[in-house]
Amino acid sequence: MSDVFVEEFPKTALNRKSGDVYDAANSGPVSLLDHGVSRFVIMSRRIFDERYSVNDPLIARDTADIPEDEASLLAAELTKVIESDD
Repeated sequence: MSDVFVEEFPKTALNRKSGDVYDAANSGPVSLLDHGVSRFVIMSRRIFDERYSVNDPLIARDTADIPEDEASLLAAELTKVIESDD
């Protein structure tokens, strides 16, 4: 079993032992096996957000909510674009 996964279950466990699968998914990613081969991963929304959503560079924000360091970078880049000859 990979260190990434908390547990591995055959995909039939979703029908037969769904509670066990969901409990394990609350602790970390769970691998679902199809004929012994990992095919799917189930994880809680909290874990998904922690791993993939927090560092998403495509976050939409109100300009009033932009952190000061990002606002400075944005203003500098916008100034470059405005002052360029293109």
